Amino acid sequence: MADILDRFFHARTMAIVGASSDPEKIGGRPLRQCIELGFTGRILPVNPSAPEIQGLPAFASIEDLPDGVDCALIALPAKGVAGAVDACARKGIPLAILLSSGFAEASEQGREAQDRLAARARSAGMRLIGPNSMGGISFENRISATFTSVNMHEGRSWPPPGAISIASQSGFVGSHLLGMLRDRGLGVAKWLATGNQADIDLADCIENFANDSITKTIVVYLEGAGRADALRRAFDLARLKGKPVVALKAGRTDIGARAVASHTASMIGGNEAFEAVFRRHGVFEARSLDELVDVVAALDTGRRPRDNTIGVGTVSGGFGILIADAAARNGFELPELDRERQRTLREIYPLATTRNPVDVGSFAPFNAAVERLLEDVYGSVVLAIGHFGLMADRMDALHDALAGFRAAHPDTFIALVACLSEFWRRRFQQLGLFVCEDPARAVNAMAALRWLDERAAPRVDDPLPNMPTINIDLASTPGDERGARTILRAIGVPVIDDAFALSEEEAIAAARAFGGAVVLKIVSPDIPHKSDVGGVILGLSGDPAVREGFRAIMAKARAACPRARIEGVMVSPMMDGGVETIVGVTRDPVFGPLVMFGLGGVFVEVFHDTVANVAPFGPREAMEMIRSVASFPLLNGARGRPAVDLVALAEALSRVSVLAAAHADRVETLEINPLLATTSGVCALDALIVSRSAADRARNLGVAT
Repeated sequence: MADILDRFFHARTMAIVGASSDPEKIGGRPLRQCIELGFTGRILPVNPSAPEIQGLPAFASIEDLPDGVDCALIALPAKGVAGAVDACARKGIPLAILLSSGFAEASEQGREAQDRLAARARSAGMRLIGPNSMGGISFENRISATFTSVNMHEGRSWPPPGAISIASQSGFVGSHLLGMLRDRGLGVAKWLATGNQADIDLADCIENFANDSITKTIVVYLEGAGRADALRRAFDLARLKGKPVVALKAGRTDIGARAVASHTASMIGGNEAFEAVFRRHGVFEARSLDELVDVVAALDTGRRPRDNTIGVGTVSGGFGILIADAAARNGFELPELDRERQRTLREIYPLATTRNPVDVGSFAPFNAAVERLLEDVYGSVVLAIGHFGLMADRMDALHDALAGFRAAHPDTFIALVACLSEFWRRRFQQLGLFVCEDPARAVNAMAALRWLDERAAPRVDDPLPNMPTINIDLASTPGDERGARTILRAIGVPVIDDAFALSEEEAIAAARAFGGAVVLKIVSPDIPHKSDVGGVILGLSGDPAVREGFRAIMAKARAACPRARIEGVMVSPMMDGGVETIVGVTRDPVFGPLVMFGLGGVFVEVFHDTVANVAPFGPREAMEMIRSVASFPLLNGARGRPAVDLVALAEALSRVSVLAAAHADRVETLEINPLLATTSGVCALDALIVSRSAADRARNLGVAT
């Protein structure tokens, strides 16, 4: 239960085991910080060597502590942690925060010790944060259980209490974020570094923040996830509670190295699964610390762009162009200012450019321009004064003017692009203005707010397609196209006709039956990628061509893979027209089956225009995937071409996702390339399903899969 975290965040009594009289030591900083923050509860130092620690009475042991301790902070060497945890459990302390290092992050022996520690705590009904954690802070409760040095920065201290809560798997990154938010004048509610996550993890933190009445925005730094389902449930809870989540994901899980390298697996990198989860659950993924802080600062204003229109006021034509460029990249429009307001601006300052952006060229008429922009109907307003913000003698007047404008237009999102001192940055942020030094960053943050608002409502259930139970044992299905086609037909994905040939004469007979040009493909459970070994020949017409093609394809396959089992040749009719797409499945080690969609055929490896989603999902989500690829216009009838059957394409994509989820423990990779999309439906022209058992056999044979 994430509520256990309230035993720290709302603690009235905290024990510090390993407390130090030296405020610079790990055991000394938390105590000093609690005093500095003004914690009004009880701090109970535990140290057998001193009767008093930093002016507070000390206890010789955990056993000597009074009853009713909410949580214990343990700052001991690794060898002393297990005994301290056991003593806390016997004392009935429900939560321990372990600052100690030397566990799973250090060695395999440390991991084993950590596992034993977590098991002992669980058996005693006790919960743990860490080990190797930097601890946490509740600014609401004025309590610190951390050794961060962020309060020791020159000329700075703690951020003020606010509505932003932070959960970080890295203590230092989390501490750095704390400083960045403070320097932007942003208030923080709660902060926790989860460390090795032997027990309590990010999902628990997000759940707690989602249920917290103070928290309005949740910030997450993560490098990986252990409890994938719990993390997704926590994201959904945050969205249900109206708490936007902004995440920074670091590190990459190399899916291609873990799974058999089908073309699909080679094109899906380790972060695609997290990106898909974030997108599905409405979590905004920042690409840098700066972007994360920008988006959080924009959220902290409490305002949102009402629509995709922007009014721009600037003292520089160049800044106006930069803002217009960023707006175009992010899908914003800059409608022209009302003509009457343009006229009154030109009367005040004849040299002004009054359409939008409104460029007044100097600081003097800037307030008049702002007033006209706010009077007009824009979804948001961007004001740019650049380095003029460092002209201290002008800031009082600007602040007063903007305060008046804010009072008159309380709901309008206003961004101020300016270089400002920390003092003025805080004051303008307190007016509910988003403050940023760079025009593009300002517009990017506004786009992030739009993205979050579009996904703020809880997801509507997207019913999965009704599919028959597949009785084919995937683990024993040959890793060739025949087995894949059988499975796809069974789940309702249309597949091109085919005939199996063991000889030249059978291939010729099959070609005659189909009529027209045909395709020959080698059939072998050990050669999944036939083109790579010359195992595909296209456009054969007539008996002599089919006969020669059969001989050539058999010879090439045997030469390229002498140890592979060659079973025969598949004959299929050639198909022309339509748009080639690719649908693929690979297995993410955290989130399970991951389904990829993109432009297929040769283009997929050229443009890498793909999107991924975690299986399973319904046709509506499949349609969102299809519409999100850059090549979507080709599917939707670009340059006068007819649009393909998008409904059929989404249905096929959804059915593959359901198959992948149902057989997650047996399918290594799945690929349909191409899945031909036409005006009247879809058809799988080439398919591959590699079961885990087939993948293992291929590795043993040395065959590239």
